[in-house]
Amino acid sequence: MKLEANIEDLLLEIAELKKQLFESSSILDAIKEGEIDALVLNKDGKHNIYSLESADFTYRLLIEKFSEGALSITDTGLILFCNKYFSKLVETEADKIIGTYFMSFIDSVGQFQDLMTQLKDGQSKGEITLNIEGRKVPVFISLTDLRPQVNAIGVVVTDLTEKRKHEEAIVLYQRELEMKISELNGSNEYLEQFIHVISHDIKEPLRKIVSYSSLLHSNEDKHLDEDETRNLKIIATSAIRLTSLVDDLVKYALNSRKVEVAEIDLNVVVKEVMEDLEVLIKEKDAVVEIKKLPQIMGSQVQMRQVFSNLITNAIKYKKKHLKPIISIASEVTDCVDSHFPNKKYYKVSIGDNGIGIQQNKLKKIFVIFQRLHMPGEYTGNGIGLAICKRIMESHLGKIEAVSSENEGSTFNIYFPVNIC
Repeated sequence: MKLEANIEDLLLEIAELKKQLFESSSILDAIKEGEIDALVLNKDGKHNIYSLESADFTYRLLIEKFSEGALSITDTGLILFCNKYFSKLVETEADKIIGTYFMSFIDSVGQFQDLMTQLKDGQSKGEITLNIEGRKVPVFISLTDLRPQVNAIGVVVTDLTEKRKHEEAIVLYQRELEMKISELNGSNEYLEQFIHVISHDIKEPLRKIVSYSSLLHSNEDKHLDEDETRNLKIIATSAIRLTSLVDDLVKYALNSRKVEVAEIDLNVVVKEVMEDLEVLIKEKDAVVEIKKLPQIMGSQVQMRQVFSNLITNAIKYKKKHLKPIISIASEVTDCVDSHFPNKKYYKVSIGDNGIGIQQNKLKKIFVIFQRLHMPGEYTGNGIGLAICKRIMESHLGKIEAVSSENEGSTFNIYFPVNIC
């Protein structure tokens, strides 16, 4: 009986010791995981409180939440710790990584050894390539010597895979852009040759047609009957109109090329245009009211084309028995470009009291060769406003029309403020 009692006591004591061991192991595991901040021990009937470094838990949590790989290694490269991100990067569980050597994951071992050598001079950084079972992963690593606090080296690993993809995409885009530029340069050379053909080889026979038609017309009483005279006039008129069309086409083509820009005063530009149009203005008894205009960065020649076209149109498309009144004014405005609503622009308005434009035709007027009237009603080839649109686009601005039929028209042109 006594032996059995002793055995029972020993079993109870063993069970108690196992319980204490389990509790101690749980406490140690919790300390390792950073799950507790303090430890309470009972000694001689008194409770002793031992504080643990709570910041350690914060750091461990932070490292695990990193969007970068984090490791600690020895001088020989033995991995003492790695976070979940690095484990995911190399597609290996953390407990299988710890205890292995960092070099086993590296494709460019020589580069890594150079970085380890540089560590003696302070923090070392550089790019290397990981090799994960044949899968190459470009990374940027930062090495920090943790001694004397910890006998280890801290390693932060940044995956450069997406960055490399973006860089390759940019390089490919640049190559494609260079090819497009080369093609564009070739097109510009072809365009210049085409302009040369139009301005010389085509206009020359047109000049002869007009010249010899005029010569025949001067002798029409002696040699031509009424029908022949009428036909000759049609030939001469058509040749003159075709010459005008060729001139306008050349102007349109020339305005597709880049021109030198400088600071210009639009007041001076409009004054010069008014002098050029003096005869037309007097003939139509037009009134042109001009307010203060801004200085812009642009082409003096092209700005004269724009204002000449717009003022000429305002006079041309006047109401019958009503002298044209044209007003030119400017202001600074924004909300011109939807992508940059706060960007400032000079808005120059050219308004008239002419016949106006139907609402459904406002967008068509800037398309080359678009005419809103029969050829016999008004002169022109439908190119002038297309030239204005192209010029304004080359000046990083824009042109728009506001009009109603029989209510006059206002053309607004916009120039970016402070464009150099």
